[in-house]
Amino acid sequence: MLLLLVLAGCETEKDPAEEPLDPSLLLTDGFCLLSKNRVVLNHYDIDYYDYSAHLIYLKEPLDFEKEFTVPGTASVYADSTRIYDLSLFSAVASYIVYGPLILVPQIFYPDFVIALDKMWTSQELTEGAADEREDPRIAEALEKYGQFRQRLVCEIRSLTYTSPEDVEVRLELSNPDEESYYYLDPGKMGMGLFHYFTNGLTVWDPASSRYIDSETEPVQPDPWNSFDMEWMSLLEGGSSVSLTIDYGQYGELQPGSYDAFFTFPGLHHQVDRGDLDQQDGRIWLGDIEMSGALVVE
Repeated sequence: MLLLLVLAGCETEKDPAEEPLDPSLLLTDGFCLLSKNRVVLNHYDIDYYDYSAHLIYLKEPLDFEKEFTVPGTASVYADSTRIYDLSLFSAVASYIVYGPLILVPQIFYPDFVIALDKMWTSQELTEGAADEREDPRIAEALEKYGQFRQRLVCEIRSLTYTSPEDVEVRLELSNPDEESYYYLDPGKMGMGLFHYFTNGLTVWDPASSRYIDSETEPVQPDPWNSFDMEWMSLLEGGSSVSLTIDYGQYGELQPGSYDAFFTFPGLHHQVDRGDLDQQDGRIWLGDIEMSGALVVE
C-alpha cells in the first residue's frame, strides 16, 4: 500500500518549473523579449537598440545557447503589450523560415549584440510589405529608458542602367542621431572589398524568375575576420552624405521595369566591444536593406 501511495504521488506531482507562467507577472515596462514564458531580457539588460539594423546592444554578453531553446519561438513586448512573435532559428539548419527570427548561435555578431533578423518572401519584397519590427510602440518603449537609436538611414536616390557596362546606384546615407558613426565607405575600400560585405545591387527578373547580381568579384580581407579603420568614413550627427556606386560588369537586362534591392553593409563579428568606440565616433554594425524601381529603356 505504501508503494502504491508513493507511485501515485510521483504521477500527480508536477515540477513547478514546467508549469506555464503568466507572462503578465514577469513583464516589465520598456522592451521585453520572452521565450518559453520567461523574460530572457528587458530594459535592465539593454544598453541601446539600433533601429536601422534592428540590433540590440547588451550591457553584458549573453550566452545564447544557454538562454534560448532551438527550435522554438520568442515574443517581443513593448510596455507589457505583445507586438510580434519570432522564430529561434538554428544557424546550421538545412531549411528556411520566413518572418522575424533570431539566429542561434549569433554567428554573425559578437556576444554583446542580438540581431532581430527577418527573412522576407519574394511577395513581401515586391509589394513593400510592412516590417513588424518597426512598430512605433517598440520605439516608444525604448525611448522611455533612453535606449532608442535611429542610427544610420540609407535611401536609394536613383538607379540607372545604360548597359551591362554602365550601371549606377546613387544612395543617400543619413545620421539623424547626435552621435557620430563610422561607416564602410565604398570609395575608400574599392568595389571588390566593399562587395565582400554585400551583394550590392540585386534585380528581380520576372521573365526568368531569378535574381541578377553584380558580377563584381569580391575581395576577401586578410585575415578574413579583420577590419581596418582606413576603410571607413565618419558621418557626424545630423548630417548626410551622397554615395555613388558604379558597376562596369552587370547582367544583361531587357527593356522594362524591374524591382531592385540594395543592402548597405556594415561590419559584424569583426568588431570587439573595445573597438566600437573610436576617438571621434562609434563604428556602425549591421546592414540596411532598401528597394526601388529600375527602369531599363
